[in-house]
Amino acid sequence: MKKILFFICLVFSFNSFAYITNDPDDPNIKAVCRDGSYSTSTGRGTCSHHGGVDHYL
Repeated sequence: MKKILFFICLVFSFNSFAYITNDPDDPNIKAVCRDGSYSTSTGRGTCSHHGGVDHYL
């Protein structure tokens, strides 16, 4: 039972990570980076390796 609960928590925790994408149709995009990529993050460090945030959506 503990293994199943651990696996469920692990799966749900991966869904909460922010990521960078080049797909403008990704429904999770919250920011556009200065290099033209898109981010699902809005917190500190958003687009930090992509020239910073150009604008938030």
